[in-house]
Amino acid sequence: GGIIFEVKHGGYQPVAADDYAHWAPAEGEPGTTELMAWYAQAQVGDSTFAV
Repeated sequence: GGIIFEVKHGGYQPVAADDYAHWAPAEGEPGTTELMAWYAQAQVGDSTFAV
């Protein structure tokens, strides 16, 4: 397990839509479950997941 704590100067800024990876499905979209399963078993050097 681990914890990540990130501190940034200024107030909260929501992530803009164009800051997300264009190839990644948004939460709840088709392909999300499959991508998360691939992340769980992917190894260094594996080719990218195709949604």
